[in-house]
Amino acid sequence: MLKNFPCSIAGMISMNTSLIWERNYKAESDAVIVKGLISMLIRVLSGQTPDDIIQAKLNFIREIGMTTHLAQTRSNGLLAMVKQMKNFALVFKLKTTAVTNQ
Repeated sequence: MLKNFPCSIAGMISMNTSLIWERNYKAESDAVIVKGLISMLIRVLSGQTPDDIIQAKLNFIREIGMTTHLAQTRSNGLLAMVKQMKNFALVFKLKTTAVTNQ
């Protein structure tokens, strides 16, 4: 599933999952800066368990000054990407739990 982001964060992100709890995100964008932002998130979140992804604080984004050095629309887009990646993990967790409980 690819998710499109509004504003100047023109990127798409998807999540491939397997039953062995591996999460591998993929993303595309025409803008170099967006590719870099998405790549940074993918590097941190890919391969993590759904619970780890959902609970991830991702303080490094603020600590390295990323949100202060981006335009407001890009900063909002970055936060939207984080939210979407966490939503993918939550959906995967809920589907896996539903299958296990059947």
